[in-house]
Amino acid sequence: MPRQGGKLLSGALDELWCKYRKRLNTCRQDVSEDNVHELRISTRRLLALIELLRTLHPQATLGKLRKTLKHQLDGFDELRDTQVMLLEIANGMLALPDLAPFLSYLQQREQQLFQETGPHIASLRQGRLRRKIQKAGRRIKTHSSKTDLNTAVLNAIDKVYATALQRYLAITVDDLASIHHLRIPLKKLRYLLASVPAMVPDLPENHLRNLQDYLTRMGDIQNSAVLLRALELFFVDGVPEEIQQYYRKQQRALIDEFIEHRGEIFGLWRSTPDQALPWQAEHSGSAPWRNRP
Repeated sequence: MPRQGGKLLSGALDELWCKYRKRLNTCRQDVSEDNVHELRISTRRLLALIELLRTLHPQATLGKLRKTLKHQLDGFDELRDTQVMLLEIANGMLALPDLAPFLSYLQQREQQLFQETGPHIASLRQGRLRRKIQKAGRRIKTHSSKTDLNTAVLNAIDKVYATALQRYLAITVDDLASIHHLRIPLKKLRYLLASVPAMVPDLPENHLRNLQDYLTRMGDIQNSAVLLRALELFFVDGVPEEIQQYYRKQQRALIDEFIEHRGEIFGLWRSTPDQALPWQAEHSGSAPWRNRP
């Protein structure tokens, strides 16, 4: 089984690397919103697997890979935030015509960021990354014969989820940063499960969708916070009252929806390594997380 686990991990690394290269080459040909979005997803998935491999077999190569990919992702953050705000503001224009100058600003800013993104993508060199990926893959195969990788992978996921539970307990609705803080390890959890589904016993087909729904609720709250900050910076003399009330009310509704569903976190993974996985416990008739707040 350890050797099989090594093949699965090295195979997953090769597959994610190929998808990353494909998305990067597509972006170089056409720096569109959809293409950049797909490249960000591919980069995050590759990054999540690399972080898992660092946990299993720490090595300098993986640390350098992580640093490089994280830097690449950071280069798309402002463009992504601008595009999310553009969509939201465009939808609100009929009800809030005073948003017109802010919409115009966002449209201009998006075009400027697209112009900056082209050179950023062109600067992303695959040669060094490819050599590091190949080196990491060889080391996985070398160490796989000495490690029960299936157990080690589950233990690594346990640690990610344990971090999420700690941050869940620290959530306060008056501190939106605490919700965003929880979202980070849960995003890592989702990408890990998507990277190595064959190493997770009986993973249900809809589990990643359920996890994404949970993440989306938190992501919508974060997007709302980013938008309100941007409005405050743009309207230097104060955000018009109608606009302020509209988006504050929207944010309150998003927070209420998250609070209503927040207990679903206990069905996303096991709380301790000695427990059954949630879907296994459900089949056995024991699902203790269902009534947890």
